[in-house]
Amino acid sequence: MKDMKSKADALAEVAERVALWNEFRTDGFQDSVVRQVNDARERWRGDDGQLPRRGRDPVFDALLGMADAADSSPVAVRDACAEALRVSEELRTAQ
Repeated sequence: MKDMKSKADALAEVAERVALWNEFRTDGFQDSVVRQVNDARERWRGDDGQLPRRGRDPVFDALLGMADAADSSPVAVRDACAEALRVSEELRTAQ
């Protein structure tokens, strides 16, 4: 359970940061988001060195969703961040 809380915390942290950056987009916005997501996704790497496949872990999917939305409109990024925060909160309350 501690590992799941750590993942929920990492997801929420990235979502909050990306949501803030989304409000004040700079030229490097997309690169910054992808870098944050790539750093955080290492928490999901298994003992075998593999990351989960899409659709297997909704928390991981929400994390990747922010990187996917980074080159979209600010509204799409906002929605991806909101979804990530929702998933993170669900995970925390389920414990």
